[in-house]
Amino acid sequence: MKKIFQNQPESSSKPLIKVVLLLVVIALVLWVLSLFPDLVLIILISLLLSYILYPVVKIFELRLNMRRSIAVATVFFMLFVIVGVGVAVLLRTTISYLEELYKSFSEFPFQQKLNELVLSLVSGVPFLNPQSVAEKAKSIVDAGIAGFNEIASSITGFLVNLIIVPFITYFMLLEGDTALKKLIERVPNKYFEMTLNVIYKIKKGLIGYLNGWILDSIFVGILNIVVFYVIGVPYAILLGIIAGISNLIPYIGPFFGVIPASLVSLTCFGDFRQLPYILFFSLLVIQMIDNVLIQPYCFSKTVDMHPVTVIIVLIIGNSLMGVAGMLLAIPVATILKESAVQTYWGLKSYRITA
Repeated sequence: MKKIFQNQPESSSKPLIKVVLLLVVIALVLWVLSLFPDLVLIILISLLLSYILYPVVKIFELRLNMRRSIAVATVFFMLFVIVGVGVAVLLRTTISYLEELYKSFSEFPFQQKLNELVLSLVSGVPFLNPQSVAEKAKSIVDAGIAGFNEIASSITGFLVNLIIVPFITYFMLLEGDTALKKLIERVPNKYFEMTLNVIYKIKKGLIGYLNGWILDSIFVGILNIVVFYVIGVPYAILLGIIAGISNLIPYIGPFFGVIPASLVSLTCFGDFRQLPYILFFSLLVIQMIDNVLIQPYCFSKTVDMHPVTVIIVLIIGNSLMGVAGMLLAIPVATILKESAVQTYWGLKSYRITA
């Protein structure tokens, strides 16, 4: 009787110990992968795209009796046609806007407007030195331009890396089932059902992450289009779409989203009269609605994660890997959470003791 009561706590703690060991192994793997953030991001995007396209491939494969290679090639061909037509239509509708915008930028007297702003500021505050204020303002503008160029360069490099995504996605769709089958075959029988459940939950969580961000960005883009149109900013639809896409970047995306609208307003109207409205509604009102209502709802439904947890995870990702860390934070947290929860549940439910 004494032995029974002595062994019971030990056996009940075994699932928790195994979960902790699993999390340690996953954390070590993620730490190694964090040394190559661009590669991890490309693989993650490819993985998400393969999950999206996988049901379509299965329809062609099962209902139309196509071989996997032909089904994948057909889906990719259809995808390229749809994307190509969409890009062509978008370019036709926006190319004239971009040409006018470029012409306006090239003719805009930035230095003159800057001097006028400095003079109006100095006239309101007499003790300021006009020359020092002008030099300081010019240095701020130069620093902003340099920072913008650096951001543009990094974005360009990332877009170049994205060329690899279709190739990785293609091979994931072509050989993903085979690779997963070989991996599962190596799992001991007592862990088989638990492993399948963990894989299923991780897939569901990653797809939910993608759906949540896309849905959130669509709402933000629509709200920005409405705001820009009401304020009177030219090219409201294009700028709203840019703001929505920029919102895909956690934390700092909204700031990037208002830059084009601010520059267009400054160039077309020649002053800063619309800038306060753009900053107030786009950065404050819309982001407040997004953070308080839209985003928490999206992620609470798609990845089953509390809004406060989402914020903490994004902060940790930013401190570890910067922008790439913020993009990877929620998927990584989803993998860790589902691995721990489902493993613990499986060990307890199936009473696996060794």
